[in-house]
Amino acid sequence: MSEYTREEILKLIEENGGSEGLDLSDKDLSGIDLSSEAIEAELDKAREGAPGEIPVWYSEWAGGITLGYANLQGANLWHTNLQGAHLLGANLQGATLRGANLQGVNLTVANLQEADLVGANLQEADLLGANLQGASLGDANLQEARLFDANLQGADLMGAALQGARLGFANLQGADLGFANLQGAFFLRVRLEHTVMDRDSLGPAIGEELARDYPEARDTYLRLKKNFDDLGDYAASSWAYRKERRMEKMCSAPWRARKFYGETELGYWVEKRKEYPAWHPRVLRFYTRHTLKWLSDWFVELLCGYGESIWRVLAWMLLVILGFAAYYQVSHAVVTSSQDAATSLWDHLIFSLGAFTTLQPARLQAARPGVELLTTIQAIIGISLAGLLGFVAGNRIRRS
Repeated sequence: MSEYTREEILKLIEENGGSEGLDLSDKDLSGIDLSSEAIEAELDKAREGAPGEIPVWYSEWAGGITLGYANLQGANLWHTNLQGAHLLGANLQGATLRGANLQGVNLTVANLQEADLVGANLQEADLLGANLQGASLGDANLQEARLFDANLQGADLMGAALQGARLGFANLQGADLGFANLQGAFFLRVRLEHTVMDRDSLGPAIGEELARDYPEARDTYLRLKKNFDDLGDYAASSWAYRKERRMEKMCSAPWRARKFYGETELGYWVEKRKEYPAWHPRVLRFYTRHTLKWLSDWFVELLCGYGESIWRVLAWMLLVILGFAAYYQVSHAVVTSSQDAATSLWDHLIFSLGAFTTLQPARLQAARPGVELLTTIQAIIGISLAGLLGFVAGNRIRRS
C-alpha cells in the first residue's frame, strides 16, 4: 500500500521547490496513478485558482509529472503508472518497478542499476545514457525504446520485447537476451561480448539492414558473428557471416557505391570544390572496381554461400553433371566400345559422371576429338568443385 497519494506527492515536489534533490528513497509508491492523463487533470484543478501558472511538478515538455533528478533509490513502484513522466537523471537504483507503466517516460541518464523492471512497460521510453547495469528486465516491453549509449552490462532481458528498439552504442556485455524478441532492432556499434542471444530472435534482418544502411549493417553483423563465436553458436555465427558479406555486396553495387564510398574514395577537386565529372578516369576506375567486387561477391554467394554452404556446392556439382549429360545426349557425343551411338539417358549420365570425376567407364567413349576437349573442361570443373567442397566442409568442421 502506497505511503502517499498523488496529491501528497505533488505537494512534496512543490515544497521542495521542484523535483531535483527530492528524497523519496525506500518509499512505498506502489500502485499510484501518476500518468499524463491524471497529471493533466491535476493541472486543470491547479489552474482554477492560479490561471496561467505552471506548477513545479508539471513538465510542459513531457506533458506529465516531473521527477527529474529525484532520489527514488530502493523505492517501491510496483505497478505504478508513470506513463509520460519526466524522470531525467532520476536515481532509481535498486528500485522495484515490476509491472510499472513507463510508456514514453524520459529516463535519459537515469540510474536504474540493479532495478527490478520485470514485466514493466517501457514502450517508446527514452533511456539514452541510462545505467541499467544488472537490472532485471525479463518480459519487459521495450518496443521502439531508445537505448542509445545505455549501460545494459549484465542485465537480464530474457523474454523482453525489443522490436524496433534502438540500441546504438549500448553496452550489452554479459547481458542475457535469451528468448527476447529483437526483430527490427538497431545495433549501431553496440558492444557485444558473451551476450546471450538467439539467432531466431533477430528475425530475418536487423534494423540497419531494413533501413538500407548497409555499411552499418555490415559492421553490426560482424559484431554479431564474433559474439556468436564466443558463445559457441557456430550456426548463428555462419548466418551472421553470410549476412555481413551480403551487406558488403550491397554496398558495392554500382548504383550505391558512390553513396557509401564516393566521398572517401573519390574525394573532391581541391581548387573548385566540386565533384569529379562522370567521365573522369578516377570515377571510371572507382565504378569498375566496385562493379567487379559486386559481381564477384554475387558469384561466390551463388557458388558456395561465401564458403558456408555445402549443399550449394553439391547442387552445382549435380547441375554440372546433369547439364553436360544433357548436352552429350542431344549432340550424340558418346559411343559405346563397339562404336555404336549411345542412346539411353543413363549411359550419358554415366559418361558425364565419369568425365566429372576423371574416371571414364571403359565401355563409353567420346564420339569425336572435340568431345574429348569438352570432357577435359568438365574434369577441370569437377576437380575445382571437389576442392571447394573439401574447403567448405573443412571450414564447417573446424568451426563446429
